[in-house]
Amino acid sequence: PPVSLGAQSGVLKAEVLTLQEAIRQTLANNYVIKASALGAGATRADLDAEWGLFHPGIQGSYTAGEDGSPVSTDPFSGQRPPASVVETDQFSIGVGGRSPIGTTYSISAFNQNRRGTFNGFADNYYSFGGLEVTQPLLRDFGFHANLVGVRLAKAGHESARWRYRASVMNNVTLVINAYLELDFAIKSLDTAERSRGLAQSLLDENIKRARAGDLSEADVIQARARVAASEEAILIAERGVKVAENNLKRLISDDTTVALLSRNVVITTPPQFPDHTPDPAAEFGPALERRPDYQQALIDVTRADVTRRFRKNQLLPRLDVVGSIGYNGLAAGSGTSWDQVRDRDSQSYSLGAVVSIPLTFATERGRYRSARLTQQQAEMNLAVIEQDIVVDVGNAATQIETAKKRVQATEDSFQLAIKNLDAELKKLRAGTGDTFFVLTQQEVLANTKIAVDRAQTDLQRALAEYDRQMGITLDRHGITIEGEEKLSY
Repeated sequence: PPVSLGAQSGVLKAEVLTLQEAIRQTLANNYVIKASALGAGATRADLDAEWGLFHPGIQGSYTAGEDGSPVSTDPFSGQRPPASVVETDQFSIGVGGRSPIGTTYSISAFNQNRRGTFNGFADNYYSFGGLEVTQPLLRDFGFHANLVGVRLAKAGHESARWRYRASVMNNVTLVINAYLELDFAIKSLDTAERSRGLAQSLLDENIKRARAGDLSEADVIQARARVAASEEAILIAERGVKVAENNLKRLISDDTTVALLSRNVVITTPPQFPDHTPDPAAEFGPALERRPDYQQALIDVTRADVTRRFRKNQLLPRLDVVGSIGYNGLAAGSGTSWDQVRDRDSQSYSLGAVVSIPLTFATERGRYRSARLTQQQAEMNLAVIEQDIVVDVGNAATQIETAKKRVQATEDSFQLAIKNLDAELKKLRAGTGDTFFVLTQQEVLANTKIAVDRAQTDLQRALAEYDRQMGITLDRHGITIEGEEKLSY
């Protein structure tokens, strides 16, 4: 079923934690994945906001004022007439906005009552209703110049989605590695305990033979020292288990309290990943299509091109066509004035052009050069990413091949170590061997067993890393990204 981020809390939902359950809890609880999901959601909101700039809006206003104008003194009578007073009440309401090709428009209604000493303060309503339009023809004309914010926001959102995908991929790989490392730490502890058991058995046997006079006290002391060293190895291995366990819990839990440290993780044997013989030459092309870093670099190139084309448009002079059409009304009553507008008794229209030409275009030219160089830089970065992917995929493939050979070599060494230890024990019991050589072979056997486990763990990690380099980690584990904040696993 789908896992909604944040829907679960804590850690260790099952008594025995399988790798699949560890991945599921990582998808539900990991803070890095949650933060990345929020980033994708934020860029989605930014894109909606950019489209919102083209939504129409309602505007309204009301003002009331009085303007008194003093009159000059009469030079003949020396008297100053009363001041001229004009009172104005006006309001307007309309709907306006901007279109994706740069057209600004306003459909509005205007009403003004202007009265004063000039007409004995009688009401005098002037009304207007109509459409006003401004259309750029050069600078700021067309979809590209006006949708630059939308296109940049869309690119930013796509980039955030790829970052989110990368975050999920990386953390799934991290939890796989942490799970494998915990399994290796547990095996190392088991090897240390088995090694101590062998050393203890040899000590017990040497004590009996020394009492019988078949061995010297030095053989007993050597065996006892080996037991003591084995105890230290167990303590170190136990610490390794705890560290590996904490690293796994950090990835699968959202617990931020110290209680996290006291919880125990019980894991099962990790499933073996499908064996794969890498072919970097054939798989490089598909890797580019799935690699988040490459897709983000492609988006950066697109974003730089959008900016460059916008800056090129800004090199043009401004030439705007402005026009309006509507109807006027003038009467002593507001209603009568609006009736004249509705009846279209008096038409009003205008048509003109506004030209603005900077003398140097220095600012515009500088910004265009910067945008052009930024685009070239993005293209160079894309080439760097392509080269890095070639090397990364090649290194990951080599790592798999090396790990396979290490597994075979260490397993062969382990079988030889078993035979050597058995031979040294037979010689010791026959009286022709030495305790020192038996103890040495016991240590070799323990180290060889650890090397086998290390090689097998590294092979599984190499397979997981190759999946990540190829961008198929999510597909490999059946993880589907359904949206900015939903994962299906």
